Amino acid sequence: MQSEWSVAQEPMPRWLENLEDQASAARLELEREQSEARLAELESLLEELPGIFERKFQQRLEPVLDRQQLLIDENERLRALVERLMPQPGEVRLRFPDRRPPPGPGQRRAGPPAAAAAAHPRWAASRRRAAAQRRVGRPHT
Repeated sequence: MQSEWSVAQEPMPRWLENLEDQASAARLELEREQSEARLAELESLLEELPGIFERKFQQRLEPVLDRQQLLIDENERLRALVERLMPQPGEVRLRFPDRRPPPGPGQRRAGPPAAAAAAHPRWAASRRRAAAQRRVGRPHT
């Protein structure tokens, strides 16, 4: 009978075992070096992170600060205008009645209120003349 020969039955030569151990050690050393390089890269990115956040914050803050400065300038301008328009001590200012908005289409211009017309005979006379001229069809002068 013929005996079957198997690789599993024969022991591996010593030099081959050493070579396999060396390859395994080299592979582990390479993986360790790659892991260390990756760790160093991640640590450098982590160190840059505060600077990245600071730049992003400044980019978003800049338009807000510009708008704030514009509002401050406008506020100062308006305050100076109010200060200039306020009466000085001892100054007398006349108050005029508010102007009424112009009449809309189809509306007549309202004259002074009846109490005012009664108080000022010239207004009443002017209204009577205007009414008489409208009846005649002549423009009011």
